Amino acid sequence: MLNTDLVAPDAPALGESISPDGYVRMPPVRLRAIAFVHLLSGLDMEPIIDLGNSGGATPAVIAGFTEWASPTSPALSLGWDWAAEVQGKGLRYCRTGEPRSNIMLLNPLGRDFGFEQNSFALGLAVDELPWQDTVAAYVLARYS
Repeated sequence: MLNTDLVAPDAPALGESISPDGYVRMPPVRLRAIAFVHLLSGLDMEPIIDLGNSGGATPAVIAGFTEWASPTSPALSLGWDWAAEVQGKGLRYCRTGEPRSNIMLLNPLGRDFGFEQNSFALGLAVDELPWQDTVAAYVLARYS
């Protein structure tokens, strides 16, 4: 996931450790208290789309990925794919698919959410982040 050298030596400690399976486990309330920092975003050069029965029309697709990290020790990684959709006279960036992460959320009994529930909960957390403007500015600067 992340190179731990990217985390500052004085990074605040989470009080959690990396499990042998690579996950950092925590309850959802802890996740919401962590400020993630943008690392990188990019464009998919050949986005995969399902045109279905387009009748010959081919919509333009702008899609990509973004990676974010926590300034904590251990570092948390959160990445997801996105697509830009036309909305009125502008673009709206939307998360597509489930996030990728080294975070495993725990239920009130201290047990893993499991892959599907964890992915869903991380997706909700991503959707609460104000990431769209940051990604749009980064992509514009990187590819223009």
